[in-house]
Amino acid sequence: MLARRVFEVGDTLGASRILGALLCVATVVVIVFHVYYGYFTGAAVGMGLSFALPVTIGLLVVCGLGFWLGWIMATTREVSPPAPAKSEEKESEQSAPEK
Repeated sequence: MLARRVFEVGDTLGASRILGALLCVATVVVIVFHVYYGYFTGAAVGMGLSFALPVTIGLLVVCGLGFWLGWIMATTREVSPPAPAKSEEKESEQSAPEK
C-alpha cells in the first residue's frame, strides 16, 4: 500500500528516485545490523556502554539524515521545464532587425 502511494502505477522511476529508495533501504539495514551485532550478540559488553551508546546515537543521526534524503529523492516528482510560449517567439522575431 505504501509503495502504491509513493510510486503510482504507471510511473516511470528516474535514476534519482531509484537511488533514493536504495538509500532508504541501505540506512535501515545499517541501523539494524549495528543494533543487532552491537547489542544483542554481546560485542558491546566488553567495550562498555559508555563508548557504544554515543557511537550508536551518532550513527542513528547520520542514518536518519541519509534516510530523510533518500525519502525526499524517492518521493519528489521530476518536473519538466515549461515549453516556451509562442508569443515570445513571435516578439523576438519582430524585434530582430531585418537585413
